[in-house]
This record gives sequence, C-alpha cells and structure tokens, in this order.
Amino acid sequence: MEIRYLTQEEKAVSRLLYEEVFVEDEEAFVDAYYKIKTADNRILAAVETGNFLAMLHRNPYTFRFRGKCVPADYLVAVATRRPFRHQGLMRSLLIRALQDMEQERQPFAFLMPADEAIYLPFDFRLMGNEDEEGLAVLSGKELSQEYDLYIEKDEEYERRHISWPEWETTPMMIRPVHLPALVEQIGAGEEQSFIVAISDPILSGNHGTFLWKFTEDGSCLTPTEEMPEMEISIADLGSFLCGMLGAEELPGIEKVGNREELLKKLNRIRVLEGIYINETV
Repeated sequence: MEIRYLTQEEKAVSRLLYEEVFVEDEEAFVDAYYKIKTADNRILAAVETGNFLAMLHRNPYTFRFRGKCVPADYLVAVATRRPFRHQGLMRSLLIRALQDMEQERQPFAFLMPADEAIYLPFDFRLMGNEDEEGLAVLSGKELSQEYDLYIEKDEEYERRHISWPEWETTPMMIRPVHLPALVEQIGAGEEQSFIVAISDPILSGNHGTFLWKFTEDGSCLTPTEEMPEMEISIADLGSFLCGMLGAEELPGIEKVGNREELLKKLNRIRVLEGIYINETV
C-alpha cells in the first residue's frame, strides 16, 4: 500500500469511494463537485493494487488575513472504505497532508467536521467561526471592517465555487500548520517578547522552544535553548490565537512562576477577533 496523490485521470475514479461514503449527497451536487473542485484540487489517497482504500481532498482557498492574502487548504471528503476502517489509514493521510502543507508554508488548515472528536487527536480545534446568512452578501471591504480572517472571494474563488441553494451554519475547526507564517500576522499592543516551549507531535517545525518577539503589526519565532517561561500545546495555541481560550484559561498557566507578568504579555497579543467562513466544500 502507498500514500500518494492521485493523477487527474484517477480523480474521476475516486468518485466511487465518495459516493460509497457520502450517501447523503445528491447526485447533482456530486456532479458539480467532481466537475469544479477536482479540476485543480489535490486528492491524497491510500492505494493498494490500483484500489483506493481511503482518501482526503485538499481544496485550495485564499484567505484575507489582516490585510494579507494567504493560502490555506480546506480538508474535505475524508473517506475510508468500510472494510479498511480503524486501521490507521485516515491518520496516515492527515499526517501526510499536514506535513506537505507545512512544507508549502500554509499557516493553517481548516475543515468542517462530521464529528469533532475525530479530529481532536490531530490538534484541530473549533475556531469560533461566525456564519450568519446575511454575511454572504458583504464585500471584502465590508468584511475587513469586522473580521480579521475571511475567505477572499476573487476570480479564482468564483471559478471554484459551487452555488448550492441550501444555506446552513458551518462549524469549522482549525489547526496551525506553518507556525512562522501564522504568527507573522499576530502582533501585540506593544513591543514585547517571551520564551515559549511549543509541543507539536505531528509537525516538527512547530515543536521546540522559541523566543517569541512581537511588534504591533506581527511577530516571529526564533529557536532558542533558553529556559521557557511557559509551555503550550499546538492545539491550545491555536485555540488561544483564535480567541477560543483566554490567557487565564490556558492549561498550566496557574503554575507559571512569573504568572502575572506573563499574563500581561499574553493579554496584549492581538488574537483573532473575527473569523468568517461559509464554505461547505
């Protein structure tokens, strides 16, 4: 068995697996998906003797992240044939996809979970996505006044978009991928720095001890061998940066020696105050 990306010709064959797993999707929707989305997405699959045992789709999007355009893949159509479930295939696919995205300097990955618990072990967490039906008609300029992170609806977006009549709320999960690219857009109320140990069991580039140095407009991480002032998991860091965990709520913060000073610094960080994503695929 091998984990690899499918060729353009093989993508069409993967529809059999899609229809086997996602039986609730209407045929017309699947027709549109395979015509529009697979034209330039990437499908990572577990392949054995020409058979597709499991797959996930990396659908490309461009985000407006505090004024900067950044790429981020939407992980969708995560599917495993029933006889091959609970054998670690999905884990292998997710890890490979995240590692590839890290190499591509994508700041984060996102997905809409069928079951949140499936993705918690991979350090995905709910992102606090605001999704009201009326927001869909707002222009990028209007969105920028209220949201720090939203999808750029440019010509490429329109080319890839599937118009579908049903509107529904979209709870989203996010995971930091290439952390230096993510924190470039994370500034603080004033210049400051502290040393943080970050644990990431999947992406080695995020794992280690760093000097985290802030300006008002952004920040950077520099590896260091100095003693960390705090320790944090990549999942908790993602929740903090998305505004889902306050500084006082971070696990272990109560045991930090310079707690009060560190809390002041953490509370100065300009975490994301608004996220808006209303995509389904």
